[in-house]
This record gives sequence, C-alpha cells and structure tokens, in this order.
Amino acid sequence: MASCATVLGLTLVTTGCSFFSLGPDEGDGDGDVDASGEAPMLAERVEAGDLPPLEERMPENPVVVEPTDRIGQYGGEWRSTLQGVGDWPWLGRTVGYENFTRWDPQWEEIIANLAEDWEYNDDATELTFHLREGLKWSDGEPFTSEDVVFAFNDVFNNHDLTTDAATDPGTAEEVDETTVTISWEEPQALWAGYDLLAYQVVNKPKHYLEEFHIDHNPDADELAEEEGYDSWVEMFEVKAGVSDSAQTWQNPDIPTMNPWMVTEPLADSGRMVLERNPYYWKVDTEGNQLPYIDRVVFDILQDEEVMLTRALNGEIDMHSRHFNTLENRPTLAENRESGGYEFFELEPGEMNTNAIALNLTHEDEGLREIFNDKDFRIALSHAIDRQDIIDVVYQEQGEPWQLAPREESPYYNETLAKQYTEYDVDRANEILDEAGYDEREDGIRVSPGGEPVRFSLSVPTDFRPDIIDSMEMVVGFWEELDIDVELENEDRSVYDERRQNNEHDANVWSGDNGLRGAKYDPRWYAPTQSGESNFAIPWAQWYESDGQDERAQEPPEDVKEQLRLYDELQAEPDEDAQDEIMNEILQISQEQFYAMGISLTPSGYGIVSDDFHNVPESMPSAGIYNDPAPTNPEQYFVE
Repeated sequence: MASCATVLGLTLVTTGCSFFSLGPDEGDGDGDVDASGEAPMLAERVEAGDLPPLEERMPENPVVVEPTDRIGQYGGEWRSTLQGVGDWPWLGRTVGYENFTRWDPQWEEIIANLAEDWEYNDDATELTFHLREGLKWSDGEPFTSEDVVFAFNDVFNNHDLTTDAATDPGTAEEVDETTVTISWEEPQALWAGYDLLAYQVVNKPKHYLEEFHIDHNPDADELAEEEGYDSWVEMFEVKAGVSDSAQTWQNPDIPTMNPWMVTEPLADSGRMVLERNPYYWKVDTEGNQLPYIDRVVFDILQDEEVMLTRALNGEIDMHSRHFNTLENRPTLAENRESGGYEFFELEPGEMNTNAIALNLTHEDEGLREIFNDKDFRIALSHAIDRQDIIDVVYQEQGEPWQLAPREESPYYNETLAKQYTEYDVDRANEILDEAGYDEREDGIRVSPGGEPVRFSLSVPTDFRPDIIDSMEMVVGFWEELDIDVELENEDRSVYDERRQNNEHDANVWSGDNGLRGAKYDPRWYAPTQSGESNFAIPWAQWYESDGQDERAQEPPEDVKEQLRLYDELQAEPDEDAQDEIMNEILQISQEQFYAMGISLTPSGYGIVSDDFHNVPESMPSAGIYNDPAPTNPEQYFVE
C-alpha cells in the first residue's frame, strides 16, 4: 500500500514519486465527497497541458463508491480472457456496465448511477431520469439528455437501423439538459431496473455518431462510400454497434461512459486492451477518482482448456467464466498456492441445473394431448431419482427442486419448489395407470388416444456437459415406466431453430432467474419469453407479438390470466405491489406445473489473484445481476 500523511485535513498519498491530494477521509453517499485525487498517469497529462484539471473533468455530484475492503492504489493491469468475439457479454460484466441505474452489490435494491433520480407516471408509460450535472464522455464532451434523445429517436426508432424491432422501444423527450422523459405505448414499470435496451441507450454519443447518420449529415452516404461501406446504414451500424453488440467493442474511436475505454478492439484472436477513462465520474470515499487500475487486458483464446492452463499458471487476475466448472474445481483448488490465486464464491441466480420442458404446443395432436395431461407430467417427475443425479453428476451438491425461486428469493414458494420431487416409481406407475395409460404395445405404454408414448428429448451438445449426463439418467428412469424416450444431442443452432419453430418434442435447458431476477424475466414461471419458455414457445410468441406472429398460438384462458397478471405487474410502479403480483403468478405456475426441474444449482466460484484486491468473498451470479459489475470493478486494485 501507499504511505499516507495528513496535512490540513486532507490525506496525501504517495505512489512512487507522484503526489496527489485526496478528499475528506469519510463519505456517506453522493455529494459528500469532492473529487480531488487522481492517477499519476493522468496528473502527468494535466501537468503537460494535455488534459484539463480533475475538477473540470468531474460532475458536480460524483458517485461515491465505498471500497469492498480498503482504499486502493493506482496502477497495474487486470488480466482476463475472452473466448472469441462471441464472448462479448463478459465485457459487459467487467468493463462495460454503466447505465442510468444499477443494482447494489447485495442485489437488494436499484440505486442511482448516471441518473441521480428517476420517477414513473401513474401507469408506468412514462419514465423521467434526472442525470448528473457535468457528466462527460471519455473525450471530454458533455453527456446530456440530448444523447439519450438521439439514441431513442434517431437510432432505435429509425426503421433503417432497427428493422427487426419486435416491440416499442419508446421515444424520448428532452426536458432540459439533465432531465429526459421516456414514453411508451405500453407500461414499462421494470425498465428502470432491467432492460436490455438501456445500456445501448447510454453508449450512443450524439456528437460522435451524428456525422454518420443521414438525418444529421445529408452527405452520410458519400462518407460511407469513401470509407468503404455500401450505405450510411452499414457505416452507422459498424460505428455504433446497433444490431451486433460485439461491434460496440470493435470501434476504439467511440467515446464511452465506462471506467476504461477501448484502445485495442475486440477480435477473434490476439488481445483486447482498455485504458482508464480520464473523465470517469466516480470516486472512492476519500475522493480518489476511479478506476484504480490503469489497464484491462483480455487475451482472446478459443479453447477453454487453454484458459484453464492460464489460470493454473497464475496468468489471470480475476475471472469467473468458462473454465470455472464443477469438474475443474478440484484441479484449481489444488493449484491455488503455486498459481497465486484464491476462490471467491458465486451465489447462483439459477434455480435449477436442468429445466425439462415437454412441448405443450406440439404440432402433433397426439403428443400435444399427452404432454398437456398434467397427471402425465407428474408421473414423469416422480419417476426421476433426483438424489441419484445430484450424487453422480453434481458431486453431492444441491437438493431436489422444481422450477421455482430459491429460498433466498423474495418469491420463494415452498410448494412449487418441492411438489412431485419425491422419487416413487410405484406411485408414478399408479398415476399413469389411473390416467388411462394402462395398456402396452410391444412393451411401450399406450396413451388414452391409442398411441404409443414415444418422444425425443433434445439437448444442446455445446452447452453444458452436466446436462447431457443428467438427461442420460433421466431417460433411463423414464424407461422404467415403459415410456420410449430418445435422447437427441443437437448442435446449438439446430436446437435453437427447432424450438423457435415449435419442432421439438421435449427439451432441456438450465433454470434461470431463481432470485430477484424472477420478476424481471419469469420465462419458466409463465410463457413470457419466446427465447426460452420452452414448454410453450408459441404461447410466448403470442404474448410478445399481441398475436401477430404467424407462429403464435393463443393460450388457454387460465394461461391468459397469468399473462394478464404479468401485464398488470409491468404497469405497477410500486415495487412492493409488483412483488405481490409476482407471487400470484407463481401460485398459478404451481397449479399449472408447466415444466419440471432436477436440483438446485450449487454455488459456483471464480478465481482472484493474491495481489488483486477489493473483490468480495462472495457475490450473486445471474445474467440480470450482471456479475461482477454491481461489485464495482472500478474499485478493484492491484498491489
């Protein structure tokens, strides 16, 4: 650590030969700490006249970040890794997470970020953000309401740029320089906390991008031709990353609001490098401008085994992706001392290792009738020896569980979690006999409609090996019921295409959103998401498109009631009222028993180098939480 001395109520910190003053010793929130300490590399630029002084670079009310363990020191680099261009989500979790609002580290509440405050109207069709005054892009230009209006109205509502937009993205109106109101035709009460579009809204600097937009530059097509593009649309998409999120990280010229800015862009090989943003708008509790770390370097590797080797050799500072599997944990644990790293815990946001979905909207009338028989689904569930799968596949970690929120979730429903999880083959056979499946043909049960009970269970081969192992056991259990199930290992692209086109019999995926995220994406609790509500994709397509998607099927009335409740939730600005409605939705899910699970996902882990600090010992892990972003990577530091 740097040495310290106190002079005139300020703390002076020395790092090498560079001196810089910090703010008050303590701060308890926004506005209580003045930014007065900066990285030596930036202080040198200020002294040389290449950069404005710190007070001119910071907003009037910077975000004050409380370090996880202690005040850090400036310098060093964070070494991580990526698995090619397609691994861009890891960038959003580590170096590209700034938004209007964000989750607190404990995932308990939504807190201020770029916006100091926000409010909905009564029916959640309007959301007003109050931005921090004096925010600046990484090139020093002001970040204002004008940038938000440009993103909404000129980008996401421009049909040349967003031709595949399935839903209303909203429109924006500038109230003043720091106040902007977003409006939608339908209520969007969850938008402030989680929306995939939100980050894309705050990474569209108007002053940089308007040169490439035909509405702001009549000569944009000529410029596109000069730069080798077919049209201004193609040029704009590459510059701004509109339709391909990876492109957001492939243009080092675009200004950013993130802690670090791209200097060597994302590619399929080599490495990606980011360096500190001199205009970053957060400080620690002593007034030091963040981030502490100078550079972030991602080695781009195609092989998870190579990633594992890098980790074992101590060449990765902090990481929790790809190689951090249950299978690799013993090897990584044994090598901690020689590799110079420790583990941190990932508290799983997933609620299930396996989400098994029979296709309730199957095109084949016979299979559709069988799959919609709740007794049939209950019998299949009782026939699965979940504890055996837990012992064999998951190293005795977890407990039998259906597709239900975890006990730590505010939406925990014990009945939903535990119903039909008791392993009882005799009971399963009895249920099937009583439901009319008591006849057999060539040793295979026959349905009440007179058809042999025969179907396939699809598994994506390049997803997770543990799911394949689990499903091999499940197929064996179901064969004991005289049901003919064929396990189909499918390429991910084939798997996705078949479920989107309603061509699958049954399939399996992981069970997402078992914590607070259940409210924001209840894909397994109600058919709300055509991407992964695998038990009834056409119902979800009907819901998402208001029945306009040609692939859609209208759900039964009881399912429609559940979807109506979710609409009600999205129109309710009060969070406590939202939670009450969510519990009603889960009650219906309990009654419907759409799909079944195997076991609670066990805790995961990441690795952190011994000289890499302020990473919490434990953090939630979920796509909606976007770990490790809410733990404030800008306050990580290298000693």
